[in-house]
Amino acid sequence: MFASNPRVGALTAVLAVVFAGSGWLLEGFEPTRLPGELLMVGANTLPLLAIRRNPLAVVALCSIAYPAWVELGYPIHELQSLPTVVAMYALGAWDRPLRVRAAGLAAPVWMVSGGTLLWGGDLLELTFVGVFFVAVWALGVLIADRRARAATLEARTLELEQARQQLTERAVADERARIARELHDVVAHAMSVITVQAGVGAHIVGQRPAQAAQSLEVIEHTGREALAEMRRMLTVLRDDAPDAPVPEPQPTLADLPTLVDSAQRAGIHVALVTQGAARRLPVGLELAVYRVIQEALTNVVKHAPSSRATVTTTYAPAHLDVEVSNGLPAGRRTEPPVHGHGLRGMSERVALYAGSLTTSTDERSFTVSARFPIEETAGA
Repeated sequence: MFASNPRVGALTAVLAVVFAGSGWLLEGFEPTRLPGELLMVGANTLPLLAIRRNPLAVVALCSIAYPAWVELGYPIHELQSLPTVVAMYALGAWDRPLRVRAAGLAAPVWMVSGGTLLWGGDLLELTFVGVFFVAVWALGVLIADRRARAATLEARTLELEQARQQLTERAVADERARIARELHDVVAHAMSVITVQAGVGAHIVGQRPAQAAQSLEVIEHTGREALAEMRRMLTVLRDDAPDAPVPEPQPTLADLPTLVDSAQRAGIHVALVTQGAARRLPVGLELAVYRVIQEALTNVVKHAPSSRATVTTTYAPAHLDVEVSNGLPAGRRTEPPVHGHGLRGMSERVALYAGSLTTSTDERSFTVSARFPIEETAGA
């Protein structure tokens, strides 16, 4: 309840004392008129208790009560206009449409015209009082508008901060999803190589110990590479470690020979072919192409060990084509499984760059083909 606001109550009490006391000091105190005077003092000041709830009604009551005080012949003083001044300011600062607040301007018009025509007051003096009321009302309007603009600006700032926070959280989630895909590719490739080499080593350890030892070296090398890559990615996740080492650069198409060497150590024969004029592409695009080729070679290691594979990258003005083709193992003339996480991961990477991914098979080979659009601004 606004009427219970202690500051409003204190203001009302002070104005009541000023209203009555100013007249008494001017013309003297008459005990016989005290009841009527107290009644009229209350009529002129008690409406202020509702000033925060409905200042328009308070202005209307004041514009009626004070002329009644004058008409009944009670002592008059300029300070007695303070309740109306306070009400006019509160009306101007009210959080209502301007047309509603402007309705209160009828009060000074009524008081000036009524004071002049009905009670024979001085027109110049009453006009000054009326203009002062309007000025106080305008001051309230100005302050209310500034408060509204400040509130709007604060709300907009909060909205922008929330949007920034949402973008940050989304970026973090996207980065974690990207790292999860990277971890899958790294671990899947390494585990495929390790599994194949472990099987080969176990099979030949008795007859060809030297070749078995070579398989163990491949397992060790692949495991170390995978661990180093996983540490690099986990370092990115540990954003609360200020002394963490700077992550190594992400692999690019320039690292394809190293990837091919790793696949060949796993037991498959890989040929790397580049067609067209090779050029630098955006870092993210090169990483996506690298991971697609890596996953395709991982599938070859898992499903067609000891086979031959060809990796072909074809540079065209508007796109980059990637093809990984491998021979099928003896006795297999059907398409190997391609509906696992590996193919889904490749499809997601290609889709991020508005590309397309297809797989095909015939009696002798299985092929993964991807096309990555290249923007005109991409390049060296």
